[in-house]
Amino acid sequence: MLGASMKEWLSRMGIGVGGKQYREIKEQANRISACNLTFVWDNARKGKAFEKDAIVKGGIQLYEHDDENQLRLWVDTVRLSDSFFQALKEHPVPVWEPAMKLISGKSMAIDVYVWLAYRLHVLEQATPITWAALFAQFGHSYQNLKHFKPRFGEALKMALAVYPDARVGVDETGVTLHPSAPPIPERCLR
Repeated sequence: MLGASMKEWLSRMGIGVGGKQYREIKEQANRISACNLTFVWDNARKGKAFEKDAIVKGGIQLYEHDDENQLRLWVDTVRLSDSFFQALKEHPVPVWEPAMKLISGKSMAIDVYVWLAYRLHVLEQATPITWAALFAQFGHSYQNLKHFKPRFGEALKMALAVYPDARVGVDETGVTLHPSAPPIPERCLR
């Protein structure tokens, strides 16, 4: 649960709720809301296949800002796409808010933490991921792999510091993900 407003959640996360930082977060939320996704894969029998979808189906924004002294009469809402909502129900991502707070401001560390939180608790066996695959997924802001690897390593160390039960090996070929407990302590019961 994020809270009654973006301002409430940002305050809990220790992020400033005014000025430039708030505008940037609101802008990023608007970009995610407008995002269209295209998934492409090889289908062995039929060739390449693709599917287009969105995260947010629609919504309403009634306020441009949150005034802490003004009672909110209306609630901003978003309606998730049916497929995204179903995916969240079938494959929830257990993210521990205190961990997110500790790595806030480190975007790649957050990305790696969420990726590990999504993947590790459902693995049944060790899964190797090559540096090339990691670069394709996380390296969009790097020109080449040799500049990406050390930055990913730093982000991985930060993510592992806040997800101590994560079992991840690193070597010259990439990383190996091992089945691990979820990052939220109370979710360990199965």
